[in-house]
Parts: sequence; C-alpha cells; structure tokens
Amino acid sequence: MDRRTLPAGLCLLRLLLLLCCALGRAVSSVSVHALTNVTGILDESTTLVCSLTPTENEITVTQVTWMKKNQDGSRSTVAVFHPKKGPSITDPERVKFLASTLDRDSWNASLAMSHLRAEDEGVYECQFATFPSGSKSASISLQVLARPTTTAEALKPAPTLKLQEVAKCSSTGGRPAPRIHWLSNLNGSIHETQEPGPQKGTYTVTSVFSLVPSSQADGKSITCRVDHESLSGPDLQTVTLSLPYPPEVSISGYDNNWYVGRTDVALTCDARSKPEPTDYKWSTSTGPLPNTTEAQDNQLLIATVDMNTMHNVTFICNATNPLGSGQNQITVRVTEDPVRQDSGSGTGAIVGICICVGIIIIGIIGIAVFKYLRRKSGRSLRSRTSGNNEYSSVSNGNCTADIEMNHVTR
Repeated sequence: MDRRTLPAGLCLLRLLLLLCCALGRAVSSVSVHALTNVTGILDESTTLVCSLTPTENEITVTQVTWMKKNQDGSRSTVAVFHPKKGPSITDPERVKFLASTLDRDSWNASLAMSHLRAEDEGVYECQFATFPSGSKSASISLQVLARPTTTAEALKPAPTLKLQEVAKCSSTGGRPAPRIHWLSNLNGSIHETQEPGPQKGTYTVTSVFSLVPSSQADGKSITCRVDHESLSGPDLQTVTLSLPYPPEVSISGYDNNWYVGRTDVALTCDARSKPEPTDYKWSTSTGPLPNTTEAQDNQLLIATVDMNTMHNVTFICNATNPLGSGQNQITVRVTEDPVRQDSGSGTGAIVGICICVGIIIIGIIGIAVFKYLRRKSGRSLRSRTSGNNEYSSVSNGNCTADIEMNHVTR
C-alpha cells in the first residue's frame, strides 16, 4: 500500500464522520408538536393543531401533508401544502390551512375544519417533509360530538291494575348515544330503545318507566337523567305521575252519641280514587238496610235513631270505579239517653275546685306562719325581760302605773 494515499483516505473518512454527526444533530433537534386529542361539535368548527418545533439548524420544509386513517387500514389524503404550488385540499369549502404560505410561516401546519360531519371523526396524521431532516409526523384523534335534545313526559295509563308504561324520556340527536337513568324510589321497571337520529351518525335513545298503578305512586315525581360527553353536566327532566287506582274507603258521621229518638244523622262514605267512584252501595253485615235509613249516593240518611233496628248494627259501604271496588264498615251503638259531653262546663268546674282548694291551702299556710311568728316573738320578749333590770319609761298618763311598770324586783 502507498503510504502517501493514507492521509487522504483518513481525511475523507473524517469528513464523512463530521457530516454524519451534523446530520444526526439536525435530525435529533427536529420534532412535530400536535394536540393529540381534539373534540368538535357536529355542524360547528374545530382546529387540528400541528407545528414543527423551533430549531437552531437551518432546515427547509418541502411539503406538509395531512392524511386520514380509514377504518379498513388505508389512508386518504385530506390536504397538501407545497411551498411553490401552494395548498391542495380535498374539501376546500370546509377545510383550510391556518398558515397562508409555508415561506412565511413554515412551522405551522394547523388545519381548520368547519361544518363538522360525523364522518370527519377519526385519526389524522400531520406529516412534515423537510431537508435535510427528512420526514416527521404526529397523529391526532378527532372526536365529533352532537348535543342531544331531551324531553320527558308522564303517560296516561289505562284503567287497569297491570304493569304498564307511566313515563317516557327521549334524548334525540346525540353522538355518541346518550345514556339515560331514572331517579326514583318507586318500584318500577325500565325499557330502553335506540335508533338512528335525525342527522347522519347521531342516535336517539328512548327510555320508558313502567309500574303497576297505585295510590302510593299517584302524584309522585320521578326524574330522567341524561349524561353525554357534549354536556357540562347531567340533563335532568322531572315529571309528575298521574295514575289510576281503585277506591280506598272510610266512613264518617258516627260520633258515638246516637241515642233513641235522635234525628237527622247520616253516615258518609268517603272514597279516595282515580277516577272518581261511579257507584256506591250501602248494606249491613246482617242483610238489608233498616227501614229507618235511606241511601243517597255516598250518604246513608237516618231520619230517626231506633234501638230495635240500629243498635249494634254494622253498616258497610262499597264504592266502585273502573279499576275495582273498595269498602269499609262501622258498627253503631245506640243508647237510651244522650251522652253528656259538656266538656267546657266540666272543665270550668274542675278549675273552680282547684282555685278553692288553692285558696284554702294558702289560708292554712298563712295561719300557721302567723302563729309561728307570734310564738317566736313571745319567746324573744321573755328572753329580753329576764336579762335586763330596767326598761325605758312608758307613759300612759298614769304616773303610779308608770312607776310600777319600770320597777322590777330581783
């Protein structure tokens, strides 16, 4: 080997190494920044953000390409920006580059999309072709949402005591499909259906709440709750149930003071139902009604109370509506004479007696206290008399008596 050729070879090798190191530094300092997850609303606008990071090395962007990954794995071109040829966009009415030219703003390749469609949803790839760094890319996932419209209503069930639909909640035009829940403490069942919405790619979800009608459920409120990604919080729709139920009966009018000869009394059949009762029937536990009574709808009129026909008689009222019947009963007891119920006079007498007793007690206590003080005063006086030889003079106009009172023999 000629030694003179060795230094030239070494120089060439060194030059290649330096060039590789320079290229390596340029490649390692270039990367793509993108917002990897983007959400847009159907028929509205959004932006797919993508840009090249700043670098100290001089690089040239030769082309920007946006691709969309199809469900079958293939890719379709959405938009291309060439420094000399300019932008080329598949759907220029809805899609535009934010940067006007690559010469002036070569780092920004963000893509603006308007009038979003359901088919716009998917994974996009933002690709920079540069020199000398080569090709750099980033993936962006776009989700297209559609806000649903929710309505809820109470249904009118049939007049029957069977499981049936009593409320319905529909959330229309959502993407993805809305989620419906019922908030209620009633023992009901739920049936849900889903179908295509009014726009392509949207869904309509309907949920029906069913139960057996009852008086306990009538008038109660239940709430339909809809959750969706496009909403800031749950959409709550409350409805009040209106349910039919058979009669629930009670009887009023008997005051425990029915006596022989009492006139113009009546028993009333109080029936709570929906719809209102259509028929009332009065009877007794032993058979027909006494001839002294007259049934008029929900009332049983008694002209005169009679011991022979009414004492210990159990009266029964049966009320009927389209859902069924309900009944209740009451037993009447007749007395010979009226029961005295002068509760006000009795109370006054009791109060008067209490006042008299109180006065007597206070008087006795007063007398006892007076006697006690008098005895105590007498003992104190005797004590002072036995301990002193003289008293102060007391004059009653009789000098002799005064002298005698002021003289004490020891």
